[in-house]
Amino acid sequence: MKTKPSRFCQILKSDGGFSLIELLVAVSILALAAVSLLESQTQAISITSQLEQRSLASIVAENRLNLALGLIDEPAPGTRSGSENQMGMDFRWQETVRPAPGGDLTIIEVTVSTNDRQPRQLARLVGFRKVP
Repeated sequence: MKTKPSRFCQILKSDGGFSLIELLVAVSILALAAVSLLESQTQAISITSQLEQRSLASIVAENRLNLALGLIDEPAPGTRSGSENQMGMDFRWQETVRPAPGGDLTIIEVTVSTNDRQPRQLARLVGFRKVP
């Protein structure tokens, strides 16, 4: 005497759905894709932060160069340094003034670096000023 399989057994044996292995493979593929997307987002945030720091350092360099070029009196030859804060970030600047070869111009060089234990140069500008 054969008994008819129950409705539950028929549902389990049907080919209409996904098996557990297929679901696990699909979820693992989605997880790998999500991890790679998160890594690229992290890298994009890091690059954006570096770009912001370099842009602010350029503003500091432009400010220092414009101050030196806009002085009424000729800036004295030599090296000066200091620090400046832009939008909550601290920068260290160094300004070097020296005569250009030929004597008609003065070279003003401004470098801006991070204000860390191990400073790294972020911006450098060179300007020329005619000797009066």
